[in-house]
Amino acid sequence: MPTLMPFPENLRVHPKQKPNGFTLVELLVVLAIMSLAAVLFIGASGNSSGVDKKTEIVELESAIAFTRKTAILQATTKELDMAPYAVSLTPQLGESKKLIFYADGSSNGGVIAADSKRLFTVRWIDGAINR
Repeated sequence: MPTLMPFPENLRVHPKQKPNGFTLVELLVVLAIMSLAAVLFIGASGNSSGVDKKTEIVELESAIAFTRKTAILQATTKELDMAPYAVSLTPQLGESKKLIFYADGSSNGGVIAADSKRLFTVRWIDGAINR
């Protein structure tokens, strides 16, 4: 019959002795609460104005690219009004305050600015955007 080895004394937990440290569940709960607080704080701080401006610039660039491609595909002249985007256009060619794309992909070009700050330019020769 096999003999049983006695359980080592140094590994026994005595009923009066409390375990040291935190459990994994306790650490995860604290981490979840801190993450939630950080998300709420960032959302409440109102730091979304920079994100809104970047989104508006991306939308404007997409509208410019779409208008240029439409002009090329339809072999006609297309205009893009800058008023809905709260930006100003200083044209390179002509006096129009609208961005004009021609059938060959060229445009009247110009500098696109917001709040007197240059965002990017549209080249007149090929309608490409330069940052």
